[in-house]
Amino acid sequence: MESKEEGQIDTNLYSRQIGTFGIETMGKLIKMQVAIVGLRGLGVEIAKNLILAGPKSVHLYDPEITNVRDLGANFYTEEQHVGKVSRAEACLAKLRELNPYVKVEVIPDEAALKAAIANGSLHVVCQTEMMLQNKVLDQQELDAACREKKVGYISSQTFGPWGYAFVDYGKEHIVTDHDGEQTKQFIVVMIEKGKETV
Repeated sequence: MESKEEGQIDTNLYSRQIGTFGIETMGKLIKMQVAIVGLRGLGVEIAKNLILAGPKSVHLYDPEITNVRDLGANFYTEEQHVGKVSRAEACLAKLRELNPYVKVEVIPDEAALKAAIANGSLHVVCQTEMMLQNKVLDQQELDAACREKKVGYISSQTFGPWGYAFVDYGKEHIVTDHDGEQTKQFIVVMIEKGKETV
């Protein structure tokens, strides 16, 4: 595949994204550098979708050694990875195959992650795991480091059928609410399958 010059959009490859996001947003996206912290089910899904969208680079941080449970959550981990390589290393090759224009690399340790935030080489950090290698990777500490350097911070986890997302893009971040209605919360107590699922 032909390489493109820095900042040039491959309109054939990204035609759907351009149609969805618009050319201006796509121009910003291809310059974006993102770190994903945690590569179990949610983290690898975010990485896959992000790489297909076409940012400049995606940096993977998950030093946890692949175990058997990961095979059911991270679709790029395989039996040969179990007990041998980190989750980030296990899915690196498959993620790189998704988009030749996106640089995908592994962040080797927590110090390198914090250095990437501190030196301004990232635009967004997306944290999907709070505990790596039996150590809590503190959300507030990571968010504060990102906020200080004007790096976007997203924290999200899933717990079976439910999850959460926290987004911090600093004081300048504006959220537009189209209808002004309060978010509805509910608990699913039963799902009834019939002609129409209730």
